[in-house]
Amino acid sequence: MTRFSISDLEEFSGVKAHTIRVWERRYGLLAPDRTDTNIRTYGLDELKTILNVAFLNRHGLKISKIAALSPAERDREVRELAERTGSIEGALDNLKVAMVTYDLDLFERTSSGYLKEHGFRDLMERLYVPLLEHIGLLWQSNAICPAQEHFISNLVRQKLIAAIDGLKTVIQPGEVCNVLYLPENEIHELGLLYLQYLLRAKGEHVVFLGQSVPAADLEQLAVQFTGPVRFISIFTAFPSADDLPAYVRGLRERMPDDRITFHFSGSRVNAADMQSPPAGVELTKRFRDMLAVLA
Repeated sequence: MTRFSISDLEEFSGVKAHTIRVWERRYGLLAPDRTDTNIRTYGLDELKTILNVAFLNRHGLKISKIAALSPAERDREVRELAERTGSIEGALDNLKVAMVTYDLDLFERTSSGYLKEHGFRDLMERLYVPLLEHIGLLWQSNAICPAQEHFISNLVRQKLIAAIDGLKTVIQPGEVCNVLYLPENEIHELGLLYLQYLLRAKGEHVVFLGQSVPAADLEQLAVQFTGPVRFISIFTAFPSADDLPAYVRGLRERMPDDRITFHFSGSRVNAADMQSPPAGVELTKRFRDMLAVLA
C-alpha cells in the first residue's frame, strides 16, 4: 500500500477526486505515476501533500497561495495554523500518515503532544475515536490494508491498557457490577477498553471479559453476583443486524431477573430494526451516546 488511487486520496482527505485533478493540472501540486493502462497512482509524498493542502484550504488559504509554498513551508504553515486554532485536523492527518508508513515515532510525537495539551479523555474522544471511525471507512474502500489497520489499532490499544493499569481507584461495595464483553466472533475491543477506563476512573465495579464470550458464560457469571449486574457490549461486526433482535431477546430469556440489565451499542445496533427491545435492554446507536449515558 505505497501506491494510492485518486479515490484513495479522496477517502483520506475528504477532497473530491475532481478537485484533486484540477489542483494537479492547474497548480502541479501532485506528480502521479501512471500504470501501463494509463491509470494515475500516487505515492506517500502525494498523500501527505493532499492532506496538508486540504487542511490549509479548509482554513481559508487560497489554493493559489498554497501552491506557491514549498513542501517545507506547507509543513510549517500546517503546524502553526494547528497550534493557533487548536484544530485537531493536523494531528489526525499526522496519524493517518503514521498509519500508512508504519511510523511509530510520528504516532508517539503526535499523541504525546496532544495528550500534554488536552488530557487523555480528549486524546481518545477527539483524536483516536475519529481516527478509528475513519480507518473503518478506509478499510472498507480498500484504501488501506489490514496490516496498516492493525498497526495503528494496536498502538491505540497499548495506550488504553497503560492508562487502565495506571488508575488508582477504590471500588464502592454494593454498586452495580458492570460486565464488559463482546459476543462470539466479535474481536473489536478498543471501544470496550476505553469504556473500562472511564468506568474504573469513576470507581465503578468492572468485570472485563473481552472478546468472543458465549452467552452461556454470561449466564454463569450472573448467578455469582447477588446485586445489580449490567452487561455492556459494542456490536461492530457480530451479531449481524438481522440476527441482533434474536440475540438480545435470547439473553433476556436466559437472564430474566430484574436486577440484570443490558446496554448495547455499535454499528450493528445502528443497522438493526429493533424498535421495542425487551424490558431492561438499552440500545444506543452511537458509541458516543453510550459514553454520555454510562460515563
